[in-house]
Amino acid sequence: MRIPTICGVAAATVALAGCSAADLVDPDPIPETAPVPHARDQRFDLDYASQSAAQRLDLHVPAGTAPSPVVVFVHGGDWRGGDKSEAARHGRAYFLRAGYAVASINYRQAAEARWPAAVQDAKAAVRWLRAHAADYHLDPQRIAVLGVSSGGYLAAAVGLTGDRQTAFDAPELGNAQTSSAVQAAVLWSAPVDFASLDRQLRAAGCPPATPPHDDRRSAASRWLGEPVGAGGAKARAANLLRQARQPSATPFLLVHGTADCTVPSAQSQTLHRMLRRAGGTSTLTLVRGMGHLDSRYAKARIRATINFLDRTLGRPAPQPHGSQEQPVQPKATGTTRQQATAP
Repeated sequence: MRIPTICGVAAATVALAGCSAADLVDPDPIPETAPVPHARDQRFDLDYASQSAAQRLDLHVPAGTAPSPVVVFVHGGDWRGGDKSEAARHGRAYFLRAGYAVASINYRQAAEARWPAAVQDAKAAVRWLRAHAADYHLDPQRIAVLGVSSGGYLAAAVGLTGDRQTAFDAPELGNAQTSSAVQAAVLWSAPVDFASLDRQLRAAGCPPATPPHDDRRSAASRWLGEPVGAGGAKARAANLLRQARQPSATPFLLVHGTADCTVPSAQSQTLHRMLRRAGGTSTLTLVRGMGHLDSRYAKARIRATINFLDRTLGRPAPQPHGSQEQPVQPKATGTTRQQATAP
């Protein structure tokens, strides 16, 4: 009969009867269960698809003891400008310090490809990250998308459609069998219904856009390839409120300034109501006095977002000691008003 090690210890000290030399054996080794810490990693210009030089992302992964949840950052720029490097000034260091990996993506813009190519790229980036999660210490079950201004439109489309087959899916971009669903969506000052922008600006007492959004020369009209106010097929299909009528499993956080005269806060308020009406989960945070992506309120936006991600995705695992990117402290003023999350 095999005698536990404790018997061997006793035999060596007080010569307990029944413990022979043959019985004094070590137990089987205990399997190593502690996660192996991984170092901080950063990669630039990773190709998530191969149809365009624009289909690249930068990936920053914090040091950690477990796979990191991921924030997919989608820059703004009216679908005709902007770059993935903007993640740095929109709080990348704060997200890394909180334990989140940040994947900042570029996508095809209006001069190269019109709607819905940019959304297809965003979904392809999510699929690529999930398919390669193990290669970069990422958690494929905890992916959030964060879109800024016009990039928020792309983020909203990703969150609203999930794995439903829509015009926003392009299997030819790769990883077609991998899910493009995200576990959280965050929109900062995002448009979702182009046709109502001019009317909502008037209602908010804002000066009209130049040119008006309904005009064929506007950024949205040029991206669509038709005037958003003409009621054409593309304009109707591009209205994300149509997608919001169907239940979405993705929790949303909508952050908008009450003084935004570029994208009126009514855009977020309407989407919030429709998400809740369809049985989804949505949190609306209105920042009193904040204009369109006003840098003075950067800290308020970032703080609200990290708190939401901690609640929704689960707080990231503790990080081992090591150097981390140190954020530049933004100034923050004003107050926030947050509406309750839908049950």
